[in-house]
Amino acid sequence: MSRDFPDWVHPDKAAAARREFTGTVPVDRLARLKGLVVADETTEISFRLAFAYDELDQVRVDVQVSGRVPMQCQRTLRIFAQEIASASVVGIVSSEDEAAELPEDYDPQIFPDKRVPLLDLIEEEVLLSLPLVPVCPESSRIGAEPVADTHRPFEALAALRKERGKNQ
Repeated sequence: MSRDFPDWVHPDKAAAARREFTGTVPVDRLARLKGLVVADETTEISFRLAFAYDELDQVRVDVQVSGRVPMQCQRTLRIFAQEIASASVVGIVSSEDEAAELPEDYDPQIFPDKRVPLLDLIEEEVLLSLPLVPVCPESSRIGAEPVADTHRPFEALAALRKERGKNQ
């Protein structure tokens, strides 16, 4: 784990200084992932958080996460490594009213006390990139049978029409 970032920042100060934080964080430090991913002390997520002001003087954070997290396949019940790669633009606001005024392409994050925990931003982005139902891409459906050809009731009629057309 790289620990070159603080636990929290003041969004206004970070945006004014155009602060950027990069590094890795262990998955087990992201509390909201418990139960969604298989506990593994060695798994880390890489991240990049870039604070800035947009043209409307709104604090924005470009959030990027990547890595692989262990998940249980719901088809085979085996553990597999789910690829995580996601990026979002987050608008930092202090109320619901301010969130409603954000541009459509911003994901609002409400922090009323003007302290932004960096792990919360990382955790939210990882949650958004996880599949609803984890399925290993290398698995196949258990008990799946090939689809049989469907019955075509008018096939014989088409053959009769063809023959009739040749005889005339």
